[in-house]
Amino acid sequence: MLVFMKNRLIFLILFILIGDCLFPLSINVRTFDHQNHTRLVFEGDNSFGFKINNFKNSIEIEINKIANIKNRITRIDDSKLIDRVVHSTKNNKSTLTVYFKSKFKVKRNFVLEKPFRVVFDVVKSEEPDRDLEPSENKRGKQEPKESNIKDETSKKKAIEIICIDPGHGGSDLGAVGRLKLMEKDITLKVSRKVKKIIESKLGLRVITTRDKDVEVSLDSRAAMANNQKAQVFVSIHVNSSFRGSARGPETYYVSLKATDQEAFKLAEKENSSLGEAFKTAENDDLKMILWNMAQSEYIKESSKLASFIQNELNILMHTKNRGVKQAPFRVLMRTAMPAVLIEIAFISNFYEEKSLMDDSFLDKVANAIYTGISKFIYFYNNI
Repeated sequence: MLVFMKNRLIFLILFILIGDCLFPLSINVRTFDHQNHTRLVFEGDNSFGFKINNFKNSIEIEINKIANIKNRITRIDDSKLIDRVVHSTKNNKSTLTVYFKSKFKVKRNFVLEKPFRVVFDVVKSEEPDRDLEPSENKRGKQEPKESNIKDETSKKKAIEIICIDPGHGGSDLGAVGRLKLMEKDITLKVSRKVKKIIESKLGLRVITTRDKDVEVSLDSRAAMANNQKAQVFVSIHVNSSFRGSARGPETYYVSLKATDQEAFKLAEKENSSLGEAFKTAENDDLKMILWNMAQSEYIKESSKLASFIQNELNILMHTKNRGVKQAPFRVLMRTAMPAVLIEIAFISNFYEEKSLMDDSFLDKVANAIYTGISKFIYFYNNI
């Protein structure tokens, strides 16, 4: 029996080693020129470990396994900053070396998941190009074609700032469960967790409309996001219903008309926070707020953001999809960016309230929201 187990272990080890050789990691290289930086993406068909080395005119990414790339040398002719990516293999490891057309600086790099991607945002350095190789220096000083200049001015800015809005706060308790759990406390906890994950995994700037138990008006929340030039707005709430059996997450984006009467009543409740007057969908002033504040420009993107987040929460909660919905939420109407409002669970449901009291469950909720946001960012940067 001992000999059998030993042989089986040897077989498994050999299988893993041979499998790595027979089925190498595949990596796709992509670049995008944005207004303020160039994004370089290495997308793998599975995750991989790596080490980064920075040099004067190149970046070297050492990968801990053999990688399969279509070409040994990939020239990036249509990039304003990246010249080529060279792939080499040694000692069962691959190295990707990125050469640039001019002096460069790495603004940030981070990892995204599902699919696994290593991302670099690079900018042109203000230092002179005298240290570059002659051939590369010449390429870097070429005059841009007129068509390239037009393309650059029309490109949208990549997402760099996200606003997370913890619902309620201070004397505005929000919904309260049978176990006396308060919505304002849950929304703040989850928002802090989401902020931490986004900053650590995406390397983006995250602002919050409140970071402690204080009252913040709905209009002030939207104003903070607009003034800080946020590009995504996510308002986090906890749901409540007179039906104790109601359960599961809901994600909303703004509309003059609610998806159904229940959605309308929810918007009415949220809009009346802190005594702020609610205005009906037929009110001309409400229409002015919605359209004049340019939220209509972001309706399609808000819908996509809501879908990504809702899908992740459905998976986490193992619930039948309650669907992405629309309602006239005041806090969303005044934001000039893709904006959604999440109701993560029903505090009026005894079992979901108990889950909301579990910090490990809130970690999972935060990760689901983060994953939805990251998928939206990937979608946004590629449309």
